[in-house]
Amino acid sequence: MKKIVALFVAGVMSGVAGAAEEITPAHVFQVVGQVSADVELIRNVMGKPVLDAPPWIVDHAQPRHVLYQAQTLYRKANRLAEQLGVDVLPMPPVPHEEVIAPADVIKFVTGAHDQLDLVRRELGVTYSTDLPPFVPEQLPRDVLREVVQASRQLNLMLDQPILPADVYDLLELAATYVAGALTQDEAAPVYGILPPFEGGKVPADVYRRVLECLSLAQAIGASRGIEVLRLNLRRELRRRDIAPSDVYHLATTLVSELAHLTLLLDARDVPMPAVERPKHIFPSHVFRMAGMLQNELATLEQMLVPE
Repeated sequence: MKKIVALFVAGVMSGVAGAAEEITPAHVFQVVGQVSADVELIRNVMGKPVLDAPPWIVDHAQPRHVLYQAQTLYRKANRLAEQLGVDVLPMPPVPHEEVIAPADVIKFVTGAHDQLDLVRRELGVTYSTDLPPFVPEQLPRDVLREVVQASRQLNLMLDQPILPADVYDLLELAATYVAGALTQDEAAPVYGILPPFEGGKVPADVYRRVLECLSLAQAIGASRGIEVLRLNLRRELRRRDIAPSDVYHLATTLVSELAHLTLLLDARDVPMPAVERPKHIFPSHVFRMAGMLQNELATLEQMLVPE
């Protein structure tokens, strides 16, 4: 397997340090650095605004967290290519949740680089970015931070950026994961209570509720001895400059956490909640779905409290 990964990386990015050895978070970080430079080069040509949001402050990140964000980065690179009439590259297959490693993550990052390279050529840019120096001390948390920042910048370059409907889909998936952990009999799946609709919500309201869900997931994981992502919730709760894409990145991290947590809890396979999907989805609808997820997590936490 290591030989296959090495050949893949060597073929796509011949300058990656350590291509003939085991892929580490530092190798992924190195390629993310080049992707960020690609994004900046294209942003400058397109005359798009510069991202001014501060990076996440995270700790204890695992490759599984980075993988989900790397998929988002790849999708946004695809969306930019489609926007400009460039061929869209197929996404690599997603590995099984239990066997995620940096070698899996780097496939999505190098894929994003390949897609952005096609965009660069379409824009007539004849010069390309260089692979930054290899820094062996980089950890998954560093990779996660930089992947999210590159993805945030890409979002500012899209004609059709991340929408509330995209976040709604993620939270609906998250609610399905947790429902599987609440269910004892697959013939009678158990879901959370969908709260009443509240109009007037904005992305910052949704962001705070998703942060509360992440906090519950962290508490559940800690109670089962599972090491979870540590995001500086206090700082994030104070933010008001929130766009749907910010909520999407946070919800992506929440889904990565819940997918792993419910797998370890041997959750049942249940269908999506039988909630009628709104024809037009706005932040208030997403806030409501997050409320259902929050209810499920609170119920799961109570179920798992030791007697």
